[in-house]
Amino acid sequence: MTEIEREELISTAKAAINNDPIGWFDELYDLANRNSSMIPWARMSPNPIMIDWVKENITGGKALIVGCGLGDDAIGLEELGFQVTAFDISEQCINWCRERFSESSVDWQVADILEPPAKWIEQFDLVVEIHILQAIPDGGIRELAAKNLPKLLNKDGFLLCIGRLDNGRQMIQSPPWPLKEDWLKASFSEINLHGFTQFTYQESIDVTRYYAAWRN
Repeated sequence: MTEIEREELISTAKAAINNDPIGWFDELYDLANRNSSMIPWARMSPNPIMIDWVKENITGGKALIVGCGLGDDAIGLEELGFQVTAFDISEQCINWCRERFSESSVDWQVADILEPPAKWIEQFDLVVEIHILQAIPDGGIRELAAKNLPKLLNKDGFLLCIGRLDNGRQMIQSPPWPLKEDWLKASFSEINLHGFTQFTYQESIDVTRYYAAWRN
């Protein structure tokens, strides 16, 4: 598939965002037809920032991956010794994960961060959110998603968030929308800030990013 065809596919899925600001992901995974190159956020390997942070700050326990995509971050944590639950709003996505990692012990689930299962409340030593909040429109929906994340932490549990940082220079009209540092800190003010770091990738030096952690 050509780059033009790929962009057209993504645009087709994003067109649903006005009517269904979260559910359009399922359409995209369906249209991709198991071709990972059609999923623009599919790294196909664990996020290196997440892996390095986890190695330095927490050893094992129960981990939850929010909006797990094609599952590589969940597998990365499993390989570090965590008991991992990974979920996504898209059933197509979760079925794809189960096919890719059929031998894995990861608990793959279809779920919605706006209404997380009651059995997950206060259950996890580590909750990881990477580019999920900034894929959700603001105006109340994103705020609700952020409010639900700390509820999933057990006593002393960590919340790790990674994404693009709004430094006031971006003109972004579609997701992912960069997030402001002040908004992030205010959203999780009921738990303790463990660290907030800005960084860039060499291949996209003009894009300011962040990783930030809070502890219950």
